Amino acid sequence: MRQDSGFLLMTADEFRPWLHEQVLERAISYLLIHHTWSPSYKDFNGANHGALQQGMKRYHTVDRGWDDIGQHFSIFPDGTIMTGRPLELIPACTRGANVGSICFENVGNFDVDGDVMTPQQAKAIVECSAWVCERFAIPVDRDHVLYHHWFDLNTARRTDGTGTTKSCPGTGFFGGNTVEAAEAGFFPLVQHVLES
Repeated sequence: MRQDSGFLLMTADEFRPWLHEQVLERAISYLLIHHTWSPSYKDFNGANHGALQQGMKRYHTVDRGWDDIGQHFSIFPDGTIMTGRPLELIPACTRGANVGSICFENVGNFDVDGDVMTPQQAKAIVECSAWVCERFAIPVDRDHVLYHHWFDLNTARRTDGTGTTKSCPGTGFFGGNTVEAAEAGFFPLVQHVLES
């Protein structure tokens, strides 16, 4: 683990024990899954984790007027994880689902024809999702591990991908961004880590 631009950067192996050491006052019931879209892989040079995170924080606080960076964690193409928003604060990630949530931003554009996820990042996303679910006793199912795409941007209601939505976490994210794709391509991988 090391500090980088005011954030903590760690490996997936370091993330699990670190997460278990964190004491939170607020209740956690959900994991929110996103992709950044921008920055994407073309912006990552293997050593600019902190600069990209600071850029996202600047966009969220200056351009969007939020009190801090929106996400609790960013997962980079090399499989490293960087802290963001303090865990005691609800995320500013998915209108309608922020309360009681932990939020991941996966750095990249995971729409079909976008970035091809590296094996290192895929492994870290799956493992870190499992560790958050383990730490906070979050069931790995469609009601608790949530994709941004499942929420309408105008109403903030869950619509499972209908209405005005973003593609986030990407139309190519572990087989797609639908509930059915999550159940077939992502949840089983997370559950396998928990059972290993």
